[in-house]
Amino acid sequence: MRLSKHKIRYLGGKILKMMQDHPRIHPDSNVDLVTRAVEDALAGNMEIEDEIDEEVEQLVAQNKAEIRAMEMDMGALRTKIKRELARKRGFTL
Repeated sequence: MRLSKHKIRYLGGKILKMMQDHPRIHPDSNVDLVTRAVEDALAGNMEIEDEIDEEVEQLVAQNKAEIRAMEMDMGALRTKIKRELARKRGFTL
């Protein structure tokens, strides 16, 4: 996970503040529950993205010889694979 628990808590607080400032959203009751739900969603998204990154690295490792033979840009290839895997999972990067 690329974000620390502290950073996730910080972002959760910022998102809650944005929600409270929005004229149509009123999460005044159960603020702790809303904050925890936001933090859990952030952490869950980070975990999914980490899983996708691991899958990308596995695919690159499995096909490393072929990639080198075709002289492909590894960074661009990783990005393309990651986007495609995320799309197949219905996950927005």
